[in-house]
Amino acid sequence: MRFSLSLLLLFLFPALFGRDWPNFGGPFRNQFSDETGLKINWGNDEPLRIWKLQVGLGYSSVIEVDGLAYTQGNKDGRNTLYCVEATTGEIIWKHSYPCEKAPKFFDGGSRATPTIQDGILYLCSHEGDFYALDAKSGSIHWTKNLVDDFNGKRPMWGYSGSPLVVGENIIFETGSPMGSLVCLEKRKGKLIWKAGVSEAGYASPILNKSNEIYIFNEFGLVVHDFKTGKIKKKYQHKTRYGINAAQPLIYEDKIFISSAYGKGAALIDFSKRVPNVIWESESFSCQMASLVSKGRYSFGIHGQAGARSKQSKLFCLDLETGKEKWSEKGFGLGTVILVRDHLVILSDSGEICLAQANPDKFIEKARFQVLSGKNNWTPPTYVNGRMYCRSSKGDWVCLQMGTGN
Repeated sequence: MRFSLSLLLLFLFPALFGRDWPNFGGPFRNQFSDETGLKINWGNDEPLRIWKLQVGLGYSSVIEVDGLAYTQGNKDGRNTLYCVEATTGEIIWKHSYPCEKAPKFFDGGSRATPTIQDGILYLCSHEGDFYALDAKSGSIHWTKNLVDDFNGKRPMWGYSGSPLVVGENIIFETGSPMGSLVCLEKRKGKLIWKAGVSEAGYASPILNKSNEIYIFNEFGLVVHDFKTGKIKKKYQHKTRYGINAAQPLIYEDKIFISSAYGKGAALIDFSKRVPNVIWESESFSCQMASLVSKGRYSFGIHGQAGARSKQSKLFCLDLETGKEKWSEKGFGLGTVILVRDHLVILSDSGEICLAQANPDKFIEKARFQVLSGKNNWTPPTYVNGRMYCRSSKGDWVCLQMGTGN
């Protein structure tokens, strides 16, 4: 294992390295960055590609903490987690372990995005291997297996959720009928509680302002008490094949959920003892891409993989009324994040589009081809002026898109 000067600086001067993106969807799991400096007006220029790596098949998104960036991919029957120096792409360390690519009608490969907090990286494979690793060196703190240790049941397309760390605890799905959601002590892996009977979905658990855990699983949306795991409320939202994958979106004291396969979307009021549906619609079926929101307006991708994926559309939705404000085709089954007032849309064919987060009309500002191939369903990551994009085939590209870096 080779340590660079930049890694030494991480230990000596951690404040030199700015913001972090520590888990799937960013610091608050809502696909949002409040970072300033994203360059919007490019003219005839294109972003500088700082570096590029090949990391293997998969859909694990990219995280960055303390100047180090991470993702995992699959090749030759193994998953490999890469830790690289963010500004150069230099590989600092790798953690590799046996894991089949498990294609299931698509390319297959890694699914889940790692999570970092307090120097520990938490990593789950789609087969259920779970690791707690030192984020700077890659050394193993502890390991579990979701199937063997918790009687877990793998969903059809494999475990995909990013572990949730809250304080001294870590929370993730197992899909076990004897405790589908588990909470462990994060430093030693000791079981604190397990609760629920639903099979696992493909979304990641999130925490609301009342310290309740939302989990969008095979049953629908389930609300757990953080301290005990007790189920407080639930709302059934079943789909064909049990696929609930897009992240729930918290809006005031309500929550928006959406799925494909003819199910559609719903805005639910959870402030009452019994959850109340405010509106439902089949017009906003988000198969995998999570929505982003700016006030009462949200932006997402409606569509489904397969023969009709080219009919997918980017849309703007008024959360209060459930009405579409506008829509725009041409991104396939892409993904979207929000950087302050602008959408960063990555099409499934690997094209980045910058557009205003405008509720009145679609206003495009720039467009670049950054990845090749198809089925590029992994959302980009923007942190410290760098835009990370990762293809389903494993091309990991780092672009300079901030004006102040």
